[in-house]
Amino acid sequence: MTATPARRRQIVKDQKNRPVFKAARYRDARDAISSLIASGTAGEARARDFAEGLRRDPGGSDFAMQDRAHSAAAIDTFVEIRGAMKIDDLIAVSADARCSDAVEMAGVRVVARPDALLLDPRSLAVVGCVKLHFSKSQPLDEKGGNYVATAMQTHLERNLSAPGLVLSSRCYVVDIATRRIHTAPRARKRRLGDLAAACEEIKDRWEKL
Repeated sequence: MTATPARRRQIVKDQKNRPVFKAARYRDARDAISSLIASGTAGEARARDFAEGLRRDPGGSDFAMQDRAHSAAAIDTFVEIRGAMKIDDLIAVSADARCSDAVEMAGVRVVARPDALLLDPRSLAVVGCVKLHFSKSQPLDEKGGNYVATAMQTHLERNLSAPGLVLSSRCYVVDIATRRIHTAPRARKRRLGDLAAACEEIKDRWEKL
């Protein structure tokens, strides 16, 4: 959504011709932070202990050791900034298989995959979520964060809840690298239009590659 035309073309090309295997980074951090969100402040000490254990683990390849160090730093960062999310009045649960459902936009399946769901304590309806973003090389600025949060809210409304129940202010996108927490804007019509236009471009490029 915020890339140059040349970068957008390369992104589509890379996705259509993906390598057979690519190791996932920050898996330890994603799992630990998702558990921390679900456990609340009581889980902070456990999360820090887990991060320290990752740092002390000497095993594996250079890639594995580097990934553990980055994951440990990401966990510590999240513990420090998580208070900016106002979720203590909600029930936080780890994301489940339903969260892999896609939203169709202009003929493109967009998979959102929130890392945690936020439920109303009375009705247990899904009213928000938390999405983690770890990339240091491609951090989210405010515009990018708003687009991701908008896509997350749309995913919740179409697959897990209903319009009117999901709160834009409770759809959080946490950018670990910049230590910023973005939420979905209230006015979404233009942003949804931008997302649909981007999907049209993706579909057109995909078919021509």
